[in-house]
Amino acid sequence: MNASGARLDRPSPEVLRLLPHVQPPPAKVLVVGGSGHEARALDARGYDVTVLDTSGGDGVLPVLAVELGATDFGGRFDLVCQAASPRVPTAAHVAAAARALRPGGQLFGAFPSDASALLHVVSPHFDVVRSVPVGDVLEVVLRRR
Repeated sequence: MNASGARLDRPSPEVLRLLPHVQPPPAKVLVVGGSGHEARALDARGYDVTVLDTSGGDGVLPVLAVELGATDFGGRFDLVCQAASPRVPTAAHVAAAARALRPGGQLFGAFPSDASALLHVVSPHFDVVRSVPVGDVLEVVLRRR
């Protein structure tokens, strides 16, 4: 378990709970962060998964060993899954996620429960589709403008 009590040997429950609220398979999803379990869970459900992992990943799924802001994905993804976010993302991170998504694409995941700070950084690029507090996080689905 990690410091928040989440198990590290399975996908985060927040990501799994948000799947009914995002585009269904075979949507193209970019997974940022996490343990790899989220990516495998999405792949098993029929999503077309690409993983960003600077450590090189586990070799099971396509992995890009770059930081999110270091590559221009040209809007080729339908979804960006923020698998692990211990703090409110920076404006640069949010802008990079927006560039990775096609218009109408969705960013989803669990973020710290500081809703006002989160809304401040996402509002230039995204509309909030869902924001539900669960414990000390917000489960969030955002739609790119």
